[in-house]
Amino acid sequence: MTTVLKMSDVNVTFTSGWGRRRTRSRAMKDVTLEVEAGRTLGVVGESGSGKSTTGSVALGLRRPDSGTVEVLGRPAAERGRALRGRVQAVLQHPHWSLNPRRRVGVSVREPLAVAARRLGREEQRERVVRILEQVGLDAATADRYPHELSGGQRQRVSVARALITEPGFIVFDEAVSALDVSVQSQILELIRELQASHTFGALFISHDLAAVRRVADTIAVMRHGEVLETAPAERFFTDPAHEYSRRLLAAL
Repeated sequence: MTTVLKMSDVNVTFTSGWGRRRTRSRAMKDVTLEVEAGRTLGVVGESGSGKSTTGSVALGLRRPDSGTVEVLGRPAAERGRALRGRVQAVLQHPHWSLNPRRRVGVSVREPLAVAARRLGREEQRERVVRILEQVGLDAATADRYPHELSGGQRQRVSVARALITEPGFIVFDEAVSALDVSVQSQILELIRELQASHTFGALFISHDLAAVRRVADTIAVMRHGEVLETAPAERFFTDPAHEYSRRLLAAL
């Protein structure tokens, strides 16, 4: 299988305070992870474990202090235009990626311009309608504003916006944690269905093991910036190797 994300011995250190009160904390400690095309790596752990920092590094939003990061076969420093639109994210709150003053269709179409795709206006409109239908929304949704939609519909729009450029890699960062349980189930099932048809690799970051269980093929457990355990999902949920993992499952 094609590797879409490869992290090797990645370290990230945060600095806070001034003078004698200045402190340094390591958000990622020698983190090594891989994500393959068409597969999902679930990254779990408590708040402050380094999950979201890992997502930021994978997206190229934060440079590591040391270690190497490759996305879709390219080193982080060489991404540039070659990966525009090929790496996307779905975040916890849909309004972070949807402009409340813009109609849904405009927001969904926007990444096409960023990806520098030379598509005519009609072709762009057709692609917006097609991707909205793929995530379970009708064509009329394109003419509505975000506040006119339910939370689940807005998150479906966020998924459509991420998929419209046909990415090879998507980071889902707490993508269902703000939704009701019944809506969570729908979005998680949607992610699995879309991955089967689009074959993107995914990093699914969540503190919710029940959600991760629904979508992940492999599980990585983080604590205090370190990866304590990486295992196939089936084995992890039946026989975790690390004591911390067993405590997380006991809480579930």
